[in-house]
Amino acid sequence: MPEKAGAEITFRAYEKGDLERCCEIAIKAWPEVFSIARSGEAKFAMEAYVDFYGASSSWQEVACESGSVVGMLFGRVENDIGRLGRFKTFIGEQMVYLRFLAGLYGNLSHRLLLTRKAMSDDRNKAQNSPEADGEIVFFVVDIGHWSRGIGRGLMGRFMRHARDRGARRVIVYTNDPGCNWSFYDKYGFKLRSTFRDNFTSYVRNEEVKALIFSIDI
Repeated sequence: MPEKAGAEITFRAYEKGDLERCCEIAIKAWPEVFSIARSGEAKFAMEAYVDFYGASSSWQEVACESGSVVGMLFGRVENDIGRLGRFKTFIGEQMVYLRFLAGLYGNLSHRLLLTRKAMSDDRNKAQNSPEADGEIVFFVVDIGHWSRGIGRGLMGRFMRHARDRGARRVIVYTNDPGCNWSFYDKYGFKLRSTFRDNFTSYVRNEEVKALIFSIDI
């Protein structure tokens, strides 16, 4: 049953039919996707992002206004997935990389190099992350709907679930150009580590810092 936030915003589970709208929102939030894809292919490139983080998550929810998706949050709680789930997550992520290399997300140039950059960021993230049993893996709100409590609503619902499932610390990985610092600060997250974001540095042709925040819940 969808849950209301005020009079207009409702929350529900993500469905496969939401993919196109979620990609539209994410492209507006992260315009660097146009650096690796022609405008007609940007949607397909973003589909790779959404599919990758979908494979990484145990919690997938969207916020809607009048039936249209205006925000989304994918998260993972270790107690939701267990050892077998972690293996399935790894396989799912590798399958997205393989489909990307095969051109199934658009005939993008430099696909091998982009994949290697992304995989190096995966390794750096693992090495630089504090111990945690929860993670926000994909989180975006439509720019036209900021400052309406949608992000806080999505975050709060995931945090309650994580806490109910026994999680004690949640992390989020983002980067400097795309990070809404004030949101995380107001919510209580603390910056724990920074390192070079190889993928985004490459596509933006400038040095970009990866950021890892955490919050104890």
